[in-house]
Amino acid sequence: MVSLLTEQAKQDRFWRAIVSWAIFLTAETTTQIVFKVAGADLDLDAGLSPMLAHAIASPWVWAGFGLYFVDFLLWMLILKESDLGRAFPLSSLVYVTSLIAAVTLFHERTNLIRIIGLLTIMAGVAVLSADENTETQPPSPSGRGPASQHQDSH
Repeated sequence: MVSLLTEQAKQDRFWRAIVSWAIFLTAETTTQIVFKVAGADLDLDAGLSPMLAHAIASPWVWAGFGLYFVDFLLWMLILKESDLGRAFPLSSLVYVTSLIAAVTLFHERTNLIRIIGLLTIMAGVAVLSADENTETQPPSPSGRGPASQHQDSH
């Protein structure tokens, strides 16, 4: 019975992680798309002050900032359940999703060098996140590392 519960907990954690990452990558890619659209209306040639005034009045800019805040919250939730050393490399998958969005939505061109770069990123992510035996240990209340490693010297 305990083994079944442990296996179910592992499966639940796995699917929760998959969904969290899918939402995070979608939100982060959407943020980049929104800023691309917002930036298309900005004109630095008009001067910094008019450009800033236009940016402040732009709903696209505000949507981008709102999405950045959502990204921040999602990132904190991911880090709550993941090792930073494993999670941070996975966040680079946004380079892949952003390039796909750039090509499909904005008809930007890509080339062999970019494709090789994306494949390199994906290979790096696979290598850095492949160690399934590393368990996430909660930080100690003092924030100095895993709770199990700290003993009071009193």
